[in-house]
Order: sequence, then C-alpha cells, then structure tokens
Amino acid sequence: MPKVNPKKQLNEAPKNQDEAPKKKRKSLTAAQKKEICLKKLSTPFLKQKDLANEYDVSEGMISDILKAKDHWLAVDTDSYQAGLKRERKIPFPIIEEALTLWVENAIKANLIISDHILSTKALEFAFICKEEKFKGSSGWVDNFKKRHNLKQYNIHGEAASAPLQDLETMREDLRQILKNYDPKDIFNCDETGLFWKMRPSRTISNGQVSGTKQPKNRVTVLLTCNATGSEKLCPLFIHKYQNPRVLKNIDKRTLPVDYYWNAKSWMQVSIWNQYLKKLDTQMRRQDRNILLLVDNAPTHALYETTHLTNITIEHLPPNTTSHLQPCDQGIINSFKVSSIVFLFISKSIKILLKLKLYI
Repeated sequence: MPKVNPKKQLNEAPKNQDEAPKKKRKSLTAAQKKEICLKKLSTPFLKQKDLANEYDVSEGMISDILKAKDHWLAVDTDSYQAGLKRERKIPFPIIEEALTLWVENAIKANLIISDHILSTKALEFAFICKEEKFKGSSGWVDNFKKRHNLKQYNIHGEAASAPLQDLETMREDLRQILKNYDPKDIFNCDETGLFWKMRPSRTISNGQVSGTKQPKNRVTVLLTCNATGSEKLCPLFIHKYQNPRVLKNIDKRTLPVDYYWNAKSWMQVSIWNQYLKKLDTQMRRQDRNILLLVDNAPTHALYETTHLTNITIEHLPPNTTSHLQPCDQGIINSFKVSSIVFLFISKSIKILLKLKLYI
C-alpha cells in the first residue's frame, strides 16, 4: 500500500462540493473605462454596484476607474490605446512627447510626413536628449503611429490651396452677384480629363495581382449645366485627332458632342472662344440673358474680337473652385463614373459580337 503523508493530509482542507468556483478577474479596455465615467457623469445617482453588475466586474474596480476619471475621459475612442486592456509603459517618453509635438505642428503646417522622416526626427531628439540606446527602428515607428492614431493617406484634390480665411467673404460676394439672376439662368462649366483607356487600380483576388503599364490616352470634356439641373448643355469634346479611325466617314455635326481636336487634346483659348460664341448665339435665339461661372484658368480668356451679348461671365477667385464651383461638388465625378461604366459595357458587347455570341 502507498504511504500517506500525515502532515499533507492534515494541511489539506476538505473540498466543499457546493462551493461556487472562484470568479476569474475581468479586464476592461480603455474605451470601456471611458464609457463608465461618461455614464456616471450623465447619471450621478447611478450606483457603483449597478455599474459593476453591468460590466461584470467588482465594485472596487469601478471605484478605481471613477477616481481616475480625468485620465479615462481624455482617451480618444478611435485611437489604438482605446482597445488595450492594460496601459503599456511607453519607452523613451521624452522622445515620444517631443515627436508628438513636432507631428502636431507638421500636420497643421500641411507638411509631408513619412516613416523615414519620423525615424530621422526621433533620432534627432534622441541625440539632443542623450538617449544612446534609442535606435529609431521601423518597429518603434509603427508602434508610435498606432499610439497616436497616425495612418498613411493619399493626398488628393486642391482644397488646401484655397484661402480658407476669405472663403466666407467670397461666398457672400458671389451671393450678391447671383441674386440678380433666376437660378435657371445661372450656369457653370468646367473641364475634366477623361483617361478612357485606363483600367481600375483595385481588384478583388485571392492573391497578389501584378499590374501592367497603364495607357495614357485621354480626352478633355467640358460640362455645362444650370443651377436647377434642368439644362445640361451639349458637352464639348476635345480629341487628339481630327479624324480618328472610329469616326471615319461620320459627320461630326451628328455627334452628341461639340467635337474639337488638338495635338494634346487640351482646352485652348481658340476653342473656348468658339464655344462661347455658339452658346451666345443659342441664348440670343431663346431671348435669354445668362450668367456663366467659370474658373480663372488662362485658357478661359476672351479675344478682343469676341463680343458676347447674352452671356455675362463671372470668374471665380483663384484656388477656390474646389469650394465654390458647383461642377466640382460631385457633378464631374458622377459623369466620369457613368462614362466608364458605359465604355466598359460597350467594349464587352463588341467582344461578344466578335465571338458571335448575340444577346
């Protein structure tokens, strides 16, 4: 028979079958702690016992959270730290604080920031602070971006060029000009480049997809419409060639666009003046006087010989088209989307017809 240690037998307490298992300690994220503090602020008479039951934690934990409410209320719910259950000690806090301040000022100044620049600036601060152990590794930079909710974004548009401090005054000046016209007689036009052969840069796949060199074939389209949206004038279309193969033996006057051409398929002052003369003639026949809002591009200049009787042209202030021009508020984008879809469908039908698969 195996020997039984009497001391061990005495030390062992009898197990109670009805005794409830010990409750496992639960941790809360920083976002949940902030939520608890907000609930207590909005409902002061809410008991800590009720909060403890709701979040399935002890009353002591609720009490500790509320004691540090100023700290938890300052947490950004969209940040990386908001999802952490434990606050990690930040290595090199002096460098962290200095780089954070530098990044805030750089963003306000609209400077370009990259991972390499962050690492270089951090190493500069480390040299000033005599932190010899700091290496400024890519891992430290990645963690720094996570801690401060920094992500890489594509720079797009021209909105940052606008004089934001003067925009409200410019809008009021524009309202004073527009009030003398009926909305149906207020028109806006703007050009856009259409890279009609360029394929989308994103796709869905089960693995990495290699890209190909994108064709740069483009045309320029001028869109004109009125403020009520009741009139969308015939688009002006500028191609690279006078007689492309697809338009062979086709009278261009029968096309649903005003067809022009030049070597770079760009807008030119001569084309602009011809377009305005046609539009002025059209408005004279309708016995209408309209206001035409255009940007201040150099190609929108008028020849001395161009005299308009039924069109008043108002040039928008420089660098404000992204804020003041109606065509830049989604009209051009909608046109491009529908154009690309139409081109894709047309190309698909041509392929099907070549394969003799009639729909």
